[in-house]
Amino acid sequence: MEAAMFLRRVALLLGLLAVVSACGAAASGQGVDPPATAAVGGLPPATPTTAPEPTTTTSTAVVRTTVTLPLDAKVGARVAGNRVLLIGDSVMASTSQRYGGEMCDALVALGWQAEVDAESGRFVDFGDRVLDERLAAGWDAAVILLGNNYGEDQPTYRRYLEAMVMRLSPQPVVLLTVTEFKPSRAEVNAVIFEMAQKYPNVVVLDWAVVSAADPSITGADGLHLTDPGRSVLAQQVAEVLGTAPTQPGKCLASSFRDDSSATETATPTTVKKSTKTTTTVARATTTPVTDPAATDPAGTDPGTSGSSPGTG
Repeated sequence: MEAAMFLRRVALLLGLLAVVSACGAAASGQGVDPPATAAVGGLPPATPTTAPEPTTTTSTAVVRTTVTLPLDAKVGARVAGNRVLLIGDSVMASTSQRYGGEMCDALVALGWQAEVDAESGRFVDFGDRVLDERLAAGWDAAVILLGNNYGEDQPTYRRYLEAMVMRLSPQPVVLLTVTEFKPSRAEVNAVIFEMAQKYPNVVVLDWAVVSAADPSITGADGLHLTDPGRSVLAQQVAEVLGTAPTQPGKCLASSFRDDSSATETATPTTVKKSTKTTTTVARATTTPVTDPAATDPAGTDPGTSGSSPGTG
């Protein structure tokens, strides 16, 4: 009887020890198979959580401003001399001395010695031609309005424009946006604002906004300037340049005057009355052909002139 009780107690004790051993193994992780998805020697994956994708807003819109510049931000406050070179196509050319003379009228009064080198029908590469011939003359600032004639190739336009900015640096360079009479001209203006972000000496005059705000500035084609429009353009340039730091002002002779590539709407008709010159823009009855065939307007290197007729 006593032997039977002893054997029963031993059996119970062994059973209890087996239970304790099993619990200890489970608590320590020994003897427990990992989930099938866990790598050997690694930790089982945590419960996956789905984090929301970061929200980003990408916009191609160009930030525009037409506010009046403070005096210390104007070009005249940033230079030591008063020589300014203006480069452009027919829109700029219409303000030159051979037409209305509005540009010199506005700038000479502020003490600037201004040379307007602008010709009708020119693409962006025209600027490099002007600089090849006139850069060595020495300039304190430059104003560029090129892009109305556009080969529908933004990288090419960017390359040419940046080449001009680099050649003129570190002198201040005023870049005018172009009237967006065609949707593709927004590409031109985007590049112009890129230059302002990249080069601290670049100032943007947002002519696209100015001309869009007042329909009386442009003629029937939505691009070339009326008599009031030429005065507005000259006054806008004068506002950005401000007063020259030295005197006197002078209207310098243009070195580029060839308007043979002009369309009918690009060339102002000129009527001189005594000492005052008045001009009128020829009005288009149909939308002019403005773009050449889909070719690079100037080859592959800045400074090579395109032969296709342009808009302005």
